[in-house]
Amino acid sequence: MKGRFAVGAAILLLAAACRTGRPILGPIPERIESIRGEASLRLARTGGAGRARLAFLLQPPGRASLEALDPLNRTIFRVMIEGETATLIVPSRRAYWTGARTEVLAAGLGFPLSVAEMAGMLCGRWASAAGPDAPVGWDLTRDGQGRIGGGRREGFSFRVDEFFPRRPIPRKIVFASADGSGALTVRGLSFNIPAGAGALQPAAIPLSFVRLTGAEMQRLLRDED
Repeated sequence: MKGRFAVGAAILLLAAACRTGRPILGPIPERIESIRGEASLRLARTGGAGRARLAFLLQPPGRASLEALDPLNRTIFRVMIEGETATLIVPSRRAYWTGARTEVLAAGLGFPLSVAEMAGMLCGRWASAAGPDAPVGWDLTRDGQGRIGGGRREGFSFRVDEFFPRRPIPRKIVFASADGSGALTVRGLSFNIPAGAGALQPAAIPLSFVRLTGAEMQRLLRDED
């Protein structure tokens, strides 16, 4: 993989975090209905490794938008999730792929989690982050302070290497799966802020964009086309 490694919502970046370089964590409500934030993502897998900035908007249990950004804040690609379906759009190549959520996220981000699972991992509050649709089948571990420090399910595992000060919210998460390994370092999180009209609506694909198969998109993402 090369410099423009594509790592896989449509939201404004957290300006304060960008200006100061310090992680920003907003007030955490009792019930989490949406999460927006920014993180840096490092991903390694067969063939190479890369980094990207990731902006995200999650609305558990099943809707999300994730946008990979280059150093100039230009979109590398965007992923829209609606239930078990996801669409990955690469504007610079005028191409997109719509497929199963697990396959699209595995190709882009290296971890095929559901929106509810992503919310639980980011918040350290699996049941409350997802409400009645809390993820099941996870073997979660806790540290000496009772915080969720890691988990495992079906070949995917993660551990929390750092928490926000005086909060049980993960700051740095290291993960591994059959699709690769990496680390997510959270720069900022805010909760239950109105997303704005259309932020989580299915993406309108321009007619000039070409629809690719999963295999074609993966070759494109690896600059192997």
